[in-house]
Amino acid sequence: MRVALAGNPNVGKSTLFNILTGLHQHVGNWPGKTVEKKEGRCRVDGCTMECVDLPGTHSLTAHSAEELIARDYIVKERPDVVVVIVDASDIERNFYLVAQVLELTNRVVIALNMMDLAAVKGYRIFPKQLEQALGVPVVPLVARRAEGVRSLLEAIIAVGADSVVPRPTPIDYLRAKPVLAALREALDNDRLPGYSPEWLALKVLEGDEEIERLTHQVLDASHIERIHSLLREHEHGPAVLADARYAWIGEILRAGMEQPARSVITATDRIDHVVTHRFLGLPLLLAVFAAVFWLTFHISGPLSGWIDQGTTALSGATARWLAPGPDWLSALLADGVIPGVGGVLTFFPVIVIFFIFLGVLEDTGYMARAAFVMDRIMHALGLHGKAFLSLMVAYGCNVPGVMAARILESERDRVLVTLVNPLIPCAVRIGVAAFFVGAFFAPALRTPVMVALYALSLLMVILAGFVLRHLVLPGDRSPFMMELPLYRTPNLRNLSMYAGWRVLAFLKKAGTVIVAISVLIWLLSYFPVGADLPDSYLGRLGGAIEPAGRLIGLDWRMSVALVTGFAAKETSLATLGVLYHTDEHGLVAALQQAVSPLVALVFVVVQLLYIPCLATVAVIRSETNSWKWTALAVLYPIILAGGLGALVFHIGRALGF
Repeated sequence: MRVALAGNPNVGKSTLFNILTGLHQHVGNWPGKTVEKKEGRCRVDGCTMECVDLPGTHSLTAHSAEELIARDYIVKERPDVVVVIVDASDIERNFYLVAQVLELTNRVVIALNMMDLAAVKGYRIFPKQLEQALGVPVVPLVARRAEGVRSLLEAIIAVGADSVVPRPTPIDYLRAKPVLAALREALDNDRLPGYSPEWLALKVLEGDEEIERLTHQVLDASHIERIHSLLREHEHGPAVLADARYAWIGEILRAGMEQPARSVITATDRIDHVVTHRFLGLPLLLAVFAAVFWLTFHISGPLSGWIDQGTTALSGATARWLAPGPDWLSALLADGVIPGVGGVLTFFPVIVIFFIFLGVLEDTGYMARAAFVMDRIMHALGLHGKAFLSLMVAYGCNVPGVMAARILESERDRVLVTLVNPLIPCAVRIGVAAFFVGAFFAPALRTPVMVALYALSLLMVILAGFVLRHLVLPGDRSPFMMELPLYRTPNLRNLSMYAGWRVLAFLKKAGTVIVAISVLIWLLSYFPVGADLPDSYLGRLGGAIEPAGRLIGLDWRMSVALVTGFAAKETSLATLGVLYHTDEHGLVAALQQAVSPLVALVFVVVQLLYIPCLATVAVIRSETNSWKWTALAVLYPIILAGGLGALVFHIGRALGF
């Protein structure tokens, strides 16, 4: 059974999708589009459901890629059931999409989500009365607590198995009936198979760009001229259709809902008065993220130390166990794989904890306020606050950060955000920075140093955006409109799903890419057999690039770590683990003996800003469909990071560090 999930943005559609499919889901792109496609599977009472999470849209008139994808999937793929998720706390606006879906198919189930928030706003909703008025099943739901999910699944199965046959209440387009009848006749439906003539007439009158393009392809000149003549005579057609739909919505809702007698001032309103305050909002934002960094660092510190100690012990034990065997096998595991992977796993706690806190901020609704507060600052880039959400996603990982630029309406804005995205330090680069800061700075300085590094990256994003906007991508700023959802208590299920996916991706990379890179680094450092490390193949590579590294105070080993970091940022630590971890005292002690705090700081600054990882480069190419923008996104961060690293190194030396 194929089930499509449709709904406006921010109605809990993805939350419901995650509950239904769990870990049995696949994320890709819609064919020919840069819009994310999420598919998954769930099995209930012997029935297997193939679920598709359609892009969030406010309507099905094809004015955007998301609207076209959602509309075409329902029309062309003909799913067995379309579940329309409705925000019960904003039900009137959400029902506009319901009206349009019911014009496409009667195989619909309405999921009234956020019933708890509707009650907070003072709405009294009666699902059974709504169901009778609509003519399709209506199921109340609180998806974030998984309340009502079982009833929803039963309704889906009933409609999909034809046990229940929905009979939607039709919309009365009384004022538009004459022109709709004339359009049906002019459209010559024999040449447009797969679409109902009534629906085609509605779309033409609405000015649907995709249907207009289709009619120009298949109809002859006389039919097209007749259609254009009708549209000129009824230029207010779209408004007439919208009035009819809202009249239908009002009639349905009067039958199944009671609105509050007066507007209710909610807790969200009171909190937003402070959180989005013109003067208090930004300091509060900085305080929130400083708290996140402080908590992440202090909670993860002991855990990372235990992992480092465990890795050292395992490496030593492995060397002893394999001592009777071949030297190369002992060296490969004890000096290559275990130190390499162990070096990466030392900041595994940082990534887990950071993603949990980031999930809390998203689940509570604070991230939307952060975008609002950052709107004025983002104007320095020629962007608006909505772009801040893409950049915040990049703090978790640059790959989804680049993909999140899709939410921006303007192509110029999308390209600009994509170009500055590599300057945002992802969770892995944050982990590497936290590792070095923890190793080289006193406890009292660690949080200020981390906050300063974040501030530096944000400053570089603003400066790079300013330069790119004026020299490479000039143009007018886009207007900023964004919904602010109600505040909600974080949900443990949502947080576990949010962090779980990212942690699994990290572990998968640790078990594949990082092991492979660790083995490669060891092989290059081991051969020729018997050669000292500087004379190995890896040493020769390091010697070739060492002159460039010396300009910013880095020796050949740290320079090689930056080069291997291009494959995946985690591998920079894996490389250092192989190159420095030569005794029982662990990587931290080895680095403290080999480099100064100034050199460590230079390394951190460079690795926070330099070339994006291979996966990010591939996504930039895919999203922009341009080698020019991809090359620019790779080259300018290298120049910027190298220049800034040299500045930090030489200023530090001048100050006596």
